[in-house]
Amino acid sequence: MEPCEFKLWPDGPTYAFKKGGEEVWSDDDVMPRPGVVNRVIRYVSEPTLKVYPAPADKATGVAAIVAPGGGFTLLAIDKEGYDVAEWLNTIGVTAFVLKYRVNPDPNKGMGLQMNPGLWGAILSDGQRAVRTVRARAAEWNLDPHRIGMFGFSAGSYLTASTTLNSDAGDPEAEDPIERVSCRPDFIGLMYGAFADWPEGELPELPPLFMMQANDDGLFADPDATWIRFVQTWTAAGVPVEVHHYAKGGHGFGLGVYGGGPAGWPAAFAMWLHDIGMMG
Repeated sequence: MEPCEFKLWPDGPTYAFKKGGEEVWSDDDVMPRPGVVNRVIRYVSEPTLKVYPAPADKATGVAAIVAPGGGFTLLAIDKEGYDVAEWLNTIGVTAFVLKYRVNPDPNKGMGLQMNPGLWGAILSDGQRAVRTVRARAAEWNLDPHRIGMFGFSAGSYLTASTTLNSDAGDPEAEDPIERVSCRPDFIGLMYGAFADWPEGELPELPPLFMMQANDDGLFADPDATWIRFVQTWTAAGVPVEVHHYAKGGHGFGLGVYGGGPAGWPAAFAMWLHDIGMMG
């Protein structure tokens, strides 16, 4: 079955902001890779999900929402989106690439500091993505209790924040999608162990896989914030696995530059089996 794309908010988003311009696709001018398809998208104001159904002879009923990175000013849609979705299909996982909204003014630079209203809109895209896949799981022959999410860089921040700010849904909502939980059943944080941590009690935490390189200069972690995740998940008695590579830098996607990080996809696939997600 060929991939297909649909609007995340068919009737318009709950949280909206004025778009900065028409959506622009171009070759990646931040981390170029000559000779391969490696595009980025700027000015995203219409969030979508693009579904890559797992082949029938490999399908496991597991789904994963993939959130590309880009510092919330762009999306690395191929290297950290479509390429990852195609790999997930090879292990029997149906993938949903999330094209979430980004800063309408990319000239303000990459970073996590942004207008609260803008961040609220982006976070709602992450929550809506999980709800959508769960609510419509039967359409893609998926198990609604085996729906995960993982992201790269800024997409990792969105994944972690979606998880830590998840809820069970609103049973009184008119929109049936809003009635279901936005909690992922497993998550992956790829070179970006940061989050919008809520105050007070945390929701039920899902199994966590983390991966990053110690020499990451773009999303540097001098305070080792990833340790907070390990401590929090361990204290809650929830499985957590960490792959902290000595070298690898940032933005390597599936390990496109070789070295140690090239092994993370195999480790992630094995981890899914270890936590019982693959049946």
